[in-house]
Amino acid sequence: DDHDIRDVTVSSLREQVGIVPQETNLFNDTVYNNILYGRLDATREEVLAAAKAANADEFIQNLPQGYDTYRGDRGINVSGGQRQRIAIARAIVNRPKVVIADEPTGNLDPETSRDIMGIFQEINDDGTTIIMATHEKEIVDSMSKRVIAIDHGEIVRDELNGVYGYEPEQ
Repeated sequence: DDHDIRDVTVSSLREQVGIVPQETNLFNDTVYNNILYGRLDATREEVLAAAKAANADEFIQNLPQGYDTYRGDRGINVSGGQRQRIAIARAIVNRPKVVIADEPTGNLDPETSRDIMGIFQEINDDGTTIIMATHEKEIVDSMSKRVIAIDHGEIVRDELNGVYGYEPEQ
């Protein structure tokens, strides 16, 4: 939005960015609270809306206590795709302008990967910028408006031409 990131405070930046890591950590707490960690002052309606936007609401509703089901050492086990959906809900409950995703489909089966990428596409269509680290050409082809290759902190390729490979110098 034309603001130099060097002029933005860390707390302001954190309010504008949602993170979806490759390996999502869920806390030993309820599913609801695991989403709420994205923005502690979010209303129940906002948490539920984020879960719906992340296509997590249906599986959460089917848990033994729904959103109040505990996840953790003695809690439920969830699949990788379900964990990613909770992470996406956690990120978007914050209503970020930017979502940073690190290999969000790296450990998922192809069908779940397509579902997760569909969620990111919808978030992007709603005006949120998606910054994604991925090795999957299908994701690059379907979602990218810009592809940047970085080596040791330097941009070594910045183009969108269907050729994305980069071999760093030895």
